Amino acid sequence: MKTAMILAAGLLGLASTPALAQASGTLTRFTRDEFEAALRDAGATITSPRTVERIDFTFNDGVLADALLMACEDNEKKTNCLGSSMLATFTPDDGTTEEQIVAAINTYNYRENFGRAYTEPDGTIAVRMYIIADGGITRENYRRQIGLWFGSVVDFFGYLYGE
Repeated sequence: MKTAMILAAGLLGLASTPALAQASGTLTRFTRDEFEAALRDAGATITSPRTVERIDFTFNDGVLADALLMACEDNEKKTNCLGSSMLATFTPDDGTTEEQIVAAINTYNYRENFGRAYTEPDGTIAVRMYIIADGGITRENYRRQIGLWFGSVVDFFGYLYGE
């Protein structure tokens, strides 16, 4: 009995190690493989080769976006990353006024919880999301947040064009 309790205590201690947490479904760091898998599971199609840092992808029948691993222990090799960022940018249709753009951005930032919208200095509209792994995040939660962001980007078009 005493041996079984010691063995159980030892196994419990092992279960809390980061390596086992990563394997069991809780991510404590992001990798490119995990990021691409989460993007695909949320409905994205990866369009860039693995040889480039930026992950280009499409979702919802053609919305273009890109993704990056951030806050990495080795930024050049992109290992042990604590953050992942997604960015969708686009230029407004001809005839879209600055008032319409500001109103759409304000509406998005008020109503949506999965990202933020803004205009870049050159006038490009951007919708960004940043997800962190600090403290751990389940694979399901990671994929779900990405999918919710996809939906919020599509919602932005409705705020801008009334669709």
